[in-house]
Amino acid sequence: MADQNQEKQGSRKILLTIFIIVLIALNGVLLYLNIKNKEESQQKDVVIQAKDAELDANTVKLDSISRQLDLRIAEVQRLGGDVESLTAAKAQLEKDKASLRTASNAERRRLMEKVADYETLLNAKDEEIAKLKTVNQELFTENTTLKTKANQLNESITVIERDKQALAEKVAIAAALKTENLAINAINDKGKERDGGAYKARQVDKIKISFTLAENKVAEVAAKDIYMRLIEPDGAALFDLATGGGTFMVEGKETFYTARQEILFDNTGQKVTFVYDKGNPYKEGKHTVELYADGYLIGQGSFVVK
Repeated sequence: MADQNQEKQGSRKILLTIFIIVLIALNGVLLYLNIKNKEESQQKDVVIQAKDAELDANTVKLDSISRQLDLRIAEVQRLGGDVESLTAAKAQLEKDKASLRTASNAERRRLMEKVADYETLLNAKDEEIAKLKTVNQELFTENTTLKTKANQLNESITVIERDKQALAEKVAIAAALKTENLAINAINDKGKERDGGAYKARQVDKIKISFTLAENKVAEVAAKDIYMRLIEPDGAALFDLATGGGTFMVEGKETFYTARQEILFDNTGQKVTFVYDKGNPYKEGKHTVELYADGYLIGQGSFVVK
C-alpha cells in the first residue's frame, strides 16, 4: 500500500511538472505572439505615418503648383496672352488634388508623376510671359513714339490753324470797307436840305447820311449790307422795325441798327446815301451816326440838334 501511494504521488508530481512546463511554454508562446503583434502594429503605424507624411508633402507640392498656375494665369491675362491651356491645367490639378487622399498607392504614384508635366507647363509659360513682356514693351515704346509724334503734329496743326486764323483776320481787316467824305445833313418838312452839322430842331424832319466807299484792292466785288446806327444823346440807338430797323452781330454780340441798305460793292469809289425819317422830333444834343459792314465799323460821324 505504501508503495502504491508513493507511485501515485510520484505520478502526480510528474503530471504537475509537465502541466507547469506546458503552462510556461504557453505563456512564452503568448508573450512571443504579443511582442510580434506589437512590433507589427508599430511597423504598420510607421508605414501609415510615412504614407501620411508623403501625402502631406505631395499635397503641399500640388498646392504650390496651383498657386503658381494662378500667378501665371493672372500675368498672361494682364499681358493679353492666351490662358486656355493654363486654366485647363488648373482645373485638372484641382481634380488630382481632390482624388489624391483616396487614391491607391499606384494611383498616387501616377498622379505625382504628372507634377513634372505641370512644372514643364509652368516653365513654358514663363518663357511665353517673357516674350509677351518684350512685345508689350516694344508696343508701349512704339505707342509712346506715335503719341509723341501725334502731339507734335497736333501742335503743328494748331500753330498752322492759329496762323491761318490770324492771317484770315488780317485779310478780313484789310478787306474791310472804309467810308470817305461822310456828310450828315438835315432835311426839313419842306424838303430843304441843310449842311454844317448843327441844326435847330424845327429844321430837322429827316436826316440824310451820304458817303463814298474808298477803293480797296483787297476787298472782293460782292453784295454788301451796310448798317446805319443812329445813337441819341442819351446813348440809345434808334430802333424801329417799322422804319427798317433790326439787329446784327458785331464782335459776337447782337446789336441794334437803325437802317440797312444792300449794295453791290464794285470798288469804284461809289456813293451811298441813307435818308432816315424818324417820324417824331429829335432830342436836343449830340447824335452819333455809326456805319458798319461785314461786322466792322467802317465810318462814324455826328450832328447836333439845338
